[in-house]
Amino acid sequence: MKTVAGSTQILLRTREISPATLSLADNLEAISGHAVSLVYDARHGDAECERHAVINLSLAACSELGLYCPPDFAWKCGDYGYYLARRRFPEAALFWMLETDVGFYGKDPGLFFRFFAAQREVDFVAARLQRADRSWYWRNTAKGRDVSPFQCLFPVTRLSRRAIDSAFARRIAHGKHLSRRLLWPNDEAFVATTLMNAQFVNRDLNDFGPVFYSNQTFYYGEPLNGDCIQLPPAAVQVVHPVLSGREYAAKMLALRQRSSAAPDPWTRQKLRWTAHKLNVISRW
Repeated sequence: MKTVAGSTQILLRTREISPATLSLADNLEAISGHAVSLVYDARHGDAECERHAVINLSLAACSELGLYCPPDFAWKCGDYGYYLARRRFPEAALFWMLETDVGFYGKDPGLFFRFFAAQREVDFVAARLQRADRSWYWRNTAKGRDVSPFQCLFPVTRLSRRAIDSAFARRIAHGKHLSRRLLWPNDEAFVATTLMNAQFVNRDLNDFGPVFYSNQTFYYGEPLNGDCIQLPPAAVQVVHPVLSGREYAAKMLALRQRSSAAPDPWTRQKLRWTAHKLNVISRW
């Protein structure tokens, strides 16, 4: 599929290509005016779709690029979808990545994309883009002697192609060091730390004047019920996580049934602590 030079692509990150996913992709195309591709979690096999381009996020595809892939890479490393899309659409200048539990609410949802279409000089846009809090789970994975750790939320992000290329090069470099592999950062820690410590134009979604989200409606945790959500009047508000109908009920049931994760064995904890000490005194 050819792309127009300088165009903007939307990447919809999904674990299934269902009627609901396709409907969401269609709606995003309608309100944004941008082509939508599906970044599909293909760890159990590639998928195809007639209505939208599919970027299969598989072990084979990522390994072919030289990326280190921990067992949970498809969940942990959303930035890998950007690297695959950059090669699929080399003429595109900007890429949005959205998750399927993101909602755009208000009188004019398309205003969000029209507004940011005028901010083409910005390399990286995300919610909750800030220095990493000491209590943040991923903070220790974003340490290096030449960087300060940063964090963001990844359900709605936009990257320029030069930012994608820089992040990709840093992921490849990290993959060559065992200490980095043992503390492999997630997408939020890695992209925010890499770009905020380099010569890029980085902004929070709310840095431009309009308030597109609040901490009460854009977070990680139990989903909001899209069938009864109430928001203050606004042209557009970005909400995460939000689900409706059967999807909401299924998610709430899964959260109630989920058991706590087993703690790391002592030997792995020791390895991770050693890796942390090495990373702190090493270049990012």
